[in-house]
Amino acid sequence: MKRVILTGASDGLGKEVGKLFLSGGGEVVALCRTKPEYDCKFIKCDLSDEKSMTKACEIIKEKYPEFDALINCAGTQCIEPTNNTPYAKLDYVMKVNTIAPMFLICQLFDLIKQNEADIVNVGSTVGLKSGPINQVGYTTSKWAIRGTSANIEAELKNTACRVIQFNAGGMNTRFVEKYNGQKISDVDAKEWIDPKDMAKVLLMTLQVPKNIEISDICVNRKRKK
Repeated sequence: MKRVILTGASDGLGKEVGKLFLSGGGEVVALCRTKPEYDCKFIKCDLSDEKSMTKACEIIKEKYPEFDALINCAGTQCIEPTNNTPYAKLDYVMKVNTIAPMFLICQLFDLIKQNEADIVNVGSTVGLKSGPINQVGYTTSKWAIRGTSANIEAELKNTACRVIQFNAGGMNTRFVEKYNGQKISDVDAKEWIDPKDMAKVLLMTLQVPKNIEISDICVNRKRKK
């Protein structure tokens, strides 16, 4: 692979995916609000805003029409009391976790088919089961992106394009600190997956021969008793 379009490229798993892909000689086109701290092609983009997303897609079509994969790695959390969850919080988590990757796929669909490119939608293991309490918005968004992957996989069935639903378990990233109220230093690192390791697994799913499609993968924590 020579070039990937990557959301969430400035932090967490997306950051590690971008850095690892670059280390292999590839080019990253990063869609995020903050410019990543590594060398990449940066398109400033707010994934919750339609105009910003539309503009980013126009830039891709004009400047980076050839790419090998679209990796939807961005994500946000929504932890609110179930009986008092604000509409705005539900709206935002669905926009970032579900609508944004869906919109990118739709806007770039013709290029994806033309390039015989792959799609990776990063979900969560909570999208395979019921989620924790007070996280109905987040859990629902992760179930929904699996539906997107299944539908697009069916549409691309007779092409060389592959759709990978990548359900990631808990990682030791700032996601924990930002949304769970825990500092990384307070979390037992052994209980969480190193995002560098998760990035290796993600890119590995793209490096298998093109006649192999890893459609729906669950990468979970291995806990020791």
